[in-house]
Amino acid sequence: MSISAVVATAAAGAVGGPLAAAEVAAFLASPPGRKLNGALVDQTAEKRGVVLEDFAKGGFVMQPTLGLTGEAGPEFVFPLTPVSKPKRKRSRSARAADKKLSKAFKEANKRMRKQNGQLKKGKTQADVAKLAHRLRKKM
Repeated sequence: MSISAVVATAAAGAVGGPLAAAEVAAFLASPPGRKLNGALVDQTAEKRGVVLEDFAKGGFVMQPTLGLTGEAGPEFVFPLTPVSKPKRKRSRSARAADKKLSKAFKEANKRMRKQNGQLKKGKTQADVAKLAHRLRKKM
């Protein structure tokens, strides 16, 4: 139900009681009521210089747009670019723990790798990670 229909129903209920509100709601839900309500919304928007887009046959939106969706049946509406979440600031202790772990990984890699960067024979990246976590606990 549109905002104008809700307002009309509430006004009818305030003036004429629950029966009047039910009659207004039933009329606004009927095809003639929806047509009248749509015409009133279009007329009000036009007076105010607001452009209402009808996306029944599709459309492409590049800026904030007031539009009507679902008027011809189910529709998808989704952004083309991912909406990024605001980055949460890490606490001082978490940043300090990150630095310690980074330093521990640097030391573990130094111990378990050859000069050319390859792992020493019989060592895996899991071994490097285990050593790094042990070293971090000692820091």
